[in-house]
Amino acid sequence: MVGMSASAVPPAAESPSERSAAGAAPVPGRDAGTPLHREHLLPGVGAWVIGVAIGAALGLVIVPLHLGAAIALSAVSIVIAIVLLISYSPVLEVSDGRFRLGRARIDVTELGEPQVLRGEDWALTIGQDFEPLAHHEVRGWTRSGIRVEVLDPEDPTTAWVASTRRPEDLALALRTAQQQARRAA
Repeated sequence: MVGMSASAVPPAAESPSERSAAGAAPVPGRDAGTPLHREHLLPGVGAWVIGVAIGAALGLVIVPLHLGAAIALSAVSIVIAIVLLISYSPVLEVSDGRFRLGRARIDVTELGEPQVLRGEDWALTIGQDFEPLAHHEVRGWTRSGIRVEVLDPEDPTTAWVASTRRPEDLALALRTAQQQARRAA
């Protein structure tokens, strides 16, 4: 199933084991500590091309001085650009009853029902309906996301808003973690 387009096989037709093999959906009975959902929000192709181009351009600056040094500087600059793009890309993870969004973490018991946002709903959430008190982890290269209300009355943060390429899977993982936390309590 991995590598097939969503139009070829509808998600409902996949078995839980097939979806877990793709890392897309939580499966009850997993080992403790195994994430129900993990997604690294790497940039799109355009950002990678720009990063590599900037790295290569840095080497071009010193071509008149020494060709070997220019090639070495280009190579090092490209590697640095790639490392920076990867290291500054946030990770979304649902694991051990917690939701990690970049460096921030919150217990899933303090969260409400996740809302899957696509298209116009997503554009409104990060645009016209922007919530200044919400925790945002938004990346411009994604066109979908989720919004989850924070239920803790002591927390000044109203909601968590996150870009994700797989909003349904993230919402399912959050609901599953919330159910597991309620059963454990």
